[in-house]
Amino acid sequence: LLLLCSALLTSFRELLVERAGERFAFDTRRRLVQHIYRLPIGRFDNQDRADLVSRVTNDVSEIRSILSGGLIDLGVGLVTVAISITMMVIIDPVLVVIAVGAVVCVVIFVFAFGIRMKPVGLRVQYELGRLAGTVSRSIGSIRTIKAALAVDRESRTAVEHAKSVLEAGLKAAGLRACIQTITGLSVQILLIAVVGLGALRVSAGEITTGQLSAFIMYLMLLITPVALVGSVTSQLSEALGALSRIVEVESWPQESDCSVPNIDLAKPANANAVIEFEGVSFSYQHSADENGLTNVLRHLSFRVEYGSTTALVGPSGAGKSTVLALIERFYDPQEGTIRFEGTDVQKLSRDAIRSSIAYVDQDAAVISGTVRENLQLNSDAISDDECANALLSVRLIEDVSDSASYLNKDVGELGLGLSGGERQRLAIARAILADARILLLDEITSNLDSKNENTVVQALRGTSADRTLLVVAHRLSTVVDADCILLFDDGRIVDSGSHEELLRSSALYRDLVKRQMIASN
Repeated sequence: LLLLCSALLTSFRELLVERAGERFAFDTRRRLVQHIYRLPIGRFDNQDRADLVSRVTNDVSEIRSILSGGLIDLGVGLVTVAISITMMVIIDPVLVVIAVGAVVCVVIFVFAFGIRMKPVGLRVQYELGRLAGTVSRSIGSIRTIKAALAVDRESRTAVEHAKSVLEAGLKAAGLRACIQTITGLSVQILLIAVVGLGALRVSAGEITTGQLSAFIMYLMLLITPVALVGSVTSQLSEALGALSRIVEVESWPQESDCSVPNIDLAKPANANAVIEFEGVSFSYQHSADENGLTNVLRHLSFRVEYGSTTALVGPSGAGKSTVLALIERFYDPQEGTIRFEGTDVQKLSRDAIRSSIAYVDQDAAVISGTVRENLQLNSDAISDDECANALLSVRLIEDVSDSASYLNKDVGELGLGLSGGERQRLAIARAILADARILLLDEITSNLDSKNENTVVQALRGTSADRTLLVVAHRLSTVVDADCILLFDDGRIVDSGSHEELLRSSALYRDLVKRQMIASN
């Protein structure tokens, strides 16, 4: 009956421990994911994404393993140690002093080695993160790598990172082996010493043979937790390395925001522009020269009127896409003021601004999943009929009857199951469905032929009666009918006006148009 009760209690304990471990892992991952998703875009610009994934997955698993395994066993062992020492004191206090003194020396030694294990464990986790980042980058660009005959070079780079993981792992394994070897040897010496001294005390008549046998039995119960200390210490050092990486992520500041819950989409009586830049200068933190940060935008000032179509054109790298990123508040300017419907954006919440904007970036990002899931990214309330109409407007389907099968189509990882033009049109359809008052469109027709380009432009113009459009384009055919064209060069607006006005006034614009005509021929 006692054995049965013991088995049931052990099973119950294991269930509680495992459930607690899984709950800890879930809570930690939930907290990490929620924190990571709210980090500023600038953090993602400078951080390896695969390393972040490794922290959410591998590092949390490492900590969960030690919590639900070693530490619980060690806690149970400490209870056993306390009971064993109490019984040993009752039997023979003299032998207890010798045994406990030896155990304390072993524990001190193990913890000294454990301190050396912590940086080694941290290095193992960091090297694993670097390896994950390298492999993730290569797999994500595998077509380019194969086309450039760079498979061998990329694989060598990954193998070098794997070698670094091996070196760190071997060093950690060496320290673990030292701890366990010395711990095991110390335990054996302790056992021999107690048996020898105990035999002398038996021969002297100070304790009986039965008492010595009982003492040794309790000593054996004491030895098992002591031996476990070495194993747990090495595991704990690696878990602390993983924990420090998680704490590092949680120390990164999130996007700062104000507490304004929403904004009125109606035109304010005292505002004539939906968006206004006044003396805005901006630099990316990773684009610096020897003198510090290099300005991408320089003292930029312009206004976007309600219901207008404003085009941003100019040479590559002139700062056009950066303007859209600032409007979305992916970044904040170092100088100047950006106003949204007459209010400084610093006084508005990011969510409030973004709820008024539909944004299509130049990469035409598509989320892994089905076409329907991509179209319903803004809201699950969007119906299949609405999705079908949006797909039809950008010529992704020829007839509404084709929508059912197309909506269930899997786009593949990051949309690789679609062509570049299909990804762009899908992203545009998603923006149309967002029903936002402002559309930010960055190079939306770069992968489209002239027929599909005309279809998309007409679809956007059909929705723009009550919408404000900001369009970045290198293909000037997309924006010739814009209400206002802003000509960018070297982070500044060097001219503005309609297509005809710029043809008359700007040599740079005429040169851009001339190059377009040559390219089209």
